[in-house]
Amino acid sequence: MEFGDHLKQWRSHRHMSQMNLALEAGISSRHLSFLETGRARPSQGMIIRICEALELPFKIQNELFGAAGFAPRYLSAEREGVAGLPVLIRDTLNMILERHAPWPAVAFNADHDILAANVGFMALAETLGIPVAPGVNILALVLDPGPVRRAVANWPEVALLFLKRARNEARLYGPKSQLAKRIADYESNAEISALLRNDESERNPPPIITVELHFGDAVTNWITTLTAFGTAQEVLTEGIFIEQYFPADDATRVIAGSMGR
Repeated sequence: MEFGDHLKQWRSHRHMSQMNLALEAGISSRHLSFLETGRARPSQGMIIRICEALELPFKIQNELFGAAGFAPRYLSAEREGVAGLPVLIRDTLNMILERHAPWPAVAFNADHDILAANVGFMALAETLGIPVAPGVNILALVLDPGPVRRAVANWPEVALLFLKRARNEARLYGPKSQLAKRIADYESNAEISALLRNDESERNPPPIITVELHFGDAVTNWITTLTAFGTAQEVLTEGIFIEQYFPADDATRVIAGSMGR
């Protein structure tokens, strides 16, 4: 895609008119029109102003720089995963995961692909009989038929909240992102589509999700929190999230403490 096509697509995705975007970016609507049609070529400074006005993630900003013929502006370690992060950031991420043990914690990227997990999460995964490795998708584990879906006692509620949470992230990265495409596939599923139609709750999910998990004859109760982990100049860390699980009652704490032993 040419720069103008990217620009027009993102302006539409952000529901902004040419006039509104031009005002936000401090340029004339005529010049913005020329940029969209290819009659004018943007400078790097102009791209930065437009990207800031559109509130684009750094990953998407790199795409616009590339479409305009410039080198990516922001460092990226996406291909290398966690191992490609700067040492201090990588060590901090691993420390957060390790310090949360024995309770489960997992880190994943903007597409919801697992990057790393602590021993608590690995033990939970082993108990449920699910694969956990870099690249396994968290959303797929929760929404697809399988061990997790069977184990979650309150699956309709959890599935809806996970999907709504993912929708919020997908809005940042646009309709062509891998996450947006995955969500679209789920929304075409009859059962999940019915969940969305019958949802009468607030649009945004709460910061804490309650999960009830079957362990044999017992039902354990957990609360989960999601933390964004990022730096201003690193594409991968901008899209890193850490999900931490906490036992919600004493019985769950005892069962969780025995996992993996």
